[in-house]
Parts: sequence; C-alpha cells; structure tokens
Amino acid sequence: MTSAIQVDNLTKKYGETVAVENLSLTVPAGTMFGFLGPNGSGKSTTIGCLTGLLDPNAGEIRILGEPFHDGAVALKRRMGVMPESLGLFDALYAHEFLFFQARMFGLDEETARRRVSELLDAMELGGTGKKRLSEFSAGMRKRVAFAAAVIHGPDLLFLDEPFESIDPAGVASIKQWLHKITGQGRAVFLTTHVLETVERLCSQVAIITKPGKLVWQGDISALDRDGAISHDGREFRTLEQLFLHLTGERYAQLEWL
Repeated sequence: MTSAIQVDNLTKKYGETVAVENLSLTVPAGTMFGFLGPNGSGKSTTIGCLTGLLDPNAGEIRILGEPFHDGAVALKRRMGVMPESLGLFDALYAHEFLFFQARMFGLDEETARRRVSELLDAMELGGTGKKRLSEFSAGMRKRVAFAAAVIHGPDLLFLDEPFESIDPAGVASIKQWLHKITGQGRAVFLTTHVLETVERLCSQVAIITKPGKLVWQGDISALDRDGAISHDGREFRTLEQLFLHLTGERYAQLEWL
C-alpha cells in the first residue's frame, strides 16, 4: 500500500451551496500531510467526508487502500480523529472518557485501562481525576482530545488544529509522537492556520481555496533543501508566501493603526 488516502473528484454541497468541489488528492503512507486553506474553504467539510461524519454528494474515497463509505466500520476503527469541536463528553472525567473511547475502538479492558493511565501521565493530566471535562481549561481539553484520538493506535490520524491552546512542552511532546507515528509507516492528516508549524513538521502539503478546490499539492522539503519552492515561474521562500499567492489572500491595511 502506497497511499493512506486517495480522493477522486470529491464534492459536498449543503443545499445549493458548494463546500467542496471536485477535490482530488493523494496522501502517501508514512506522511505528515498538511491540509491548508483560508477560513471557509472546506477543510473541515473535507475531513468530515474522509472520516465518515459527512456523506459526500459525489466522488470516490479510498482509505488505507480500501473503498470508504458510511458502513465501513472496520476502516473507521483504524482511524483516529481529533475534530475541531473536540467531541468531548463534558459530564465525564478524563479517565472515564478515554476508557470509553478505548473500548469503543475494540481494546480489551486491561489494555484500555493501561493505556488510559499511560496517556494521562504522558499528557500531564494525572492529577485531574476529581475534575470533570467541563472544568478543564482549553489546553487540557485539547490534550484529552488528542489522547482520545491515538489511544487505539490508529493507522491514519486526522488532526484539526491540534496545537492551539497547548503549552510549548505539550506541543513538543505531541510533535515527537507524530514523528514516531509516521516513522512506522502510518499517516497524519493535519490542518492548521499556523503555517510555520506545517513548514517545520510536514513533508507533503495540499492547499485549497473556496469552495474546496485544490490549487496546489506538493513536497515542501525544497524549502529546507533549496531554500525555496518554485511555482508559476516564481520562487517562494516560505510556505506563507506560496499560500498567499495561491489563495489570493492579502494583508489588510489599516492606515490609522
């Protein structure tokens, strides 16, 4: 298997509004893949289609080499998802939520309890046993959501803004674990607005514009190797420069500021 994700002509509409239009992309196995676009460009909608949370109107999706559809339960168990909304059950304690997540993905009770304990310690949440998730800070909630996404050892991991609100030590730990995941031949599909993070972390990047149209996909290792990415006869020395060029985004000017 060479592709963790293969998408061909994916389209998703909400009524007459097109959110994703004829999107095709390939995510190689063992890749940290950055999926970028402006606000409202269809990133979260695309992730929803790729994880079974949304039904596309058209197109074909293959996950881990197999056709993906709403009833593909076995494939869904091989995926981990950290959505933008986090998807936590606020009335539960962290250990309860993680144990539920582990059992839902088929881990036996002993393994589930061991991994819950290990993850709580690794995420520096071991002393939160008397606090419900509703009482957690934004950074603590993000840590729990990440732990829930990886507790079953997925072959494909989807992360929507994974580093927001997490302190530098936590971010460093998560990055280390992500490198371990891709080093084992598994794939990480990452979306964020922090382009510097993508530039340092990812090897492959796709950029979309409204409404969910792919405008570029490629290897950004040239930034480290050659100091620039060549495109349209121009050289871009940062991912930000390339992103702004492709999406047509411009810095807003405030003369009074």
